[in-house]
Amino acid sequence: MENEKIVVSQKKSTLVICIISLFFACIVMIFMIFNVEVGDGGRMKWLLSTPFGVAVAKVFFAVCAVLCVYSAVIFIKRLINYKPLIVVDESGFTDSSNANSVGFVPWRDVKRIYMVTMKHNKLIQVELEYPEEYLNRMGGLARKAAELNMKLGYQPISFSLNGTGKNPDKFLADMISIWERNK
Repeated sequence: MENEKIVVSQKKSTLVICIISLFFACIVMIFMIFNVEVGDGGRMKWLLSTPFGVAVAKVFFAVCAVLCVYSAVIFIKRLINYKPLIVVDESGFTDSSNANSVGFVPWRDVKRIYMVTMKHNKLIQVELEYPEEYLNRMGGLARKAAELNMKLGYQPISFSLNGTGKNPDKFLADMISIWERNK
């Protein structure tokens, strides 16, 4: 079938829920920053009974608040710039699903496509002929994470369809079908 294409996008409702959740988490963290005081500490007496412990707690909550804001900004950007997470066609596939994404991969570079299940989460794994070439496309931290995944027996290209509304089993079958016709 010519010009066959599969496009997988994040559901907007999932992004909106994540943004709202992060907003509320940030509010809680800010509340905690201004309400941690030296006192008997209750169960956390060893931490909150000293000024140093309270300072550490406030720094911790501040870092958590910053991470919440940072994550919300990423989700807002993804909501505004609504590009597909994965596009599969007769020439290959483009992965933009996460920080480790390598972009376009032609079918000639794909050795095998399969699925693994980790704690009820199905991950599509793409085994490459020359993974080093794609590892070099990644930034430093993403490359280290991909190399660690490889040491654990996973592939550098791996994606989940959580939050997309797509059936991972059907997606895998369709992706393998397109790959086998075009490799």
